[in-house]
Amino acid sequence: MTTTPRVTELTAPASEDLTIVDNRLFKAICLHQILDPTKGGNRYYRLAFMVVMWVSLSVQIIQLVGLYFAVNDLQRFAFTTTVIFNALLCLSKGYVLVVNADRLRASLEVARYEFTSCGARNQRLVRRSRAVLSTILRTFAVLSWVTCFIWALTPLFAMDEYLQVTNADGTVSRYRVTIYNVWLPVPATVYNETTVWSLVYAVEVIACFVNVFSWLLFDSYVVTMCFTFNAQFRTVSASTTIGHHSDSFRSPPPHAPEGTSDDNNTFNCYDELINRIKDNQSIIKIYDDFFEILQPAILFQIIGGSYSVITLIFLTSLTYLMGFSIISIPVLKVFFGFLSVTFELFLYCYVFNHIETEKCNMNFGLYSSNWTAMDLKFKKTLLFAMNTNSSHRRVMKVTPMSIINLEMFANVMNMSYSIVSVLLNSRVQK
Repeated sequence: MTTTPRVTELTAPASEDLTIVDNRLFKAICLHQILDPTKGGNRYYRLAFMVVMWVSLSVQIIQLVGLYFAVNDLQRFAFTTTVIFNALLCLSKGYVLVVNADRLRASLEVARYEFTSCGARNQRLVRRSRAVLSTILRTFAVLSWVTCFIWALTPLFAMDEYLQVTNADGTVSRYRVTIYNVWLPVPATVYNETTVWSLVYAVEVIACFVNVFSWLLFDSYVVTMCFTFNAQFRTVSASTTIGHHSDSFRSPPPHAPEGTSDDNNTFNCYDELINRIKDNQSIIKIYDDFFEILQPAILFQIIGGSYSVITLIFLTSLTYLMGFSIISIPVLKVFFGFLSVTFELFLYCYVFNHIETEKCNMNFGLYSSNWTAMDLKFKKTLLFAMNTNSSHRRVMKVTPMSIINLEMFANVMNMSYSIVSVLLNSRVQK
């Protein structure tokens, strides 16, 4: 007897409506192609992705050297460090995604509606999560690419504008505007030549697209998995009212011996409890694997994202105070960068906040069962399951006392306001 292998959502278009994953979006942003195991085609996507990431890394190494020559220019220094932080963050995300593509693809198994026995019977919650997830991810994708094109096209609308940079020796140099104005060990006159400018601009366009592509792929996967865990935990928790349903106490057959109904009901309820425990264990197993693979990159994201929010608020405010119109190209460029980074940071805090909430609700769901009417075996198993859930304390933290949640996002925004106020005041006094 042969068994037919299970077909996952990444290999069967017909199954797109049976998973929380937005496969159409995954295909549009090429995440599907990188994770797709069929015919080995993903190797070419991974190889091309790694090549352009090396190009972007070379640009960032040059940027690091250029920091020394902008140390006396606060505005330039803040902009360059923000660009480097975000670029290295995006490259780390892309590297983690490519290296762990097979394990990440396997983890998407949890996104199937029928991954749990509860989801197989009641798909209302997971289907609702899919709709919300699709809306959020598509909004994020549009915002990311709009920001990318604004940054990439800005130099073309400022061909005759120059950026003044105060060098380490106190002299001021004027450079033609590019996307990042990458430092090169050449005089300003050479840098401003059309041929050199065009070459720098072309390399920076590649780096800009690689950064957005990397963060979009990684963040789409992380947010999808977080919504999946949230929906699956919620489905299992909402279905754990064992013994309260009317069909749990079915009437015995007409000629059944007396007492058969109670025995059958106890057995059925115990069997349901075991199924819920198995469902929860299956989710937790993939949940732990998800944390093991992605936790370093996510922590780097929170740290880098918090720094970027502060500096981009400062740069937006400073550019406006320097006399630029609020709809001018320099202000719009920095403002859209701020919007993308802030929305990205909020997404991370939001999804991890709700994962922890739903995971904690599992014990409440178990306790809500009609355990008082059950036998001792049922009660002992229930207590063991609740103790096991309570002992699983794995949460995403930046520090031992700082959990990634909505409270952290609020603290980052409050801290940003305080720091930016101090920086702007010190700048005005000068």
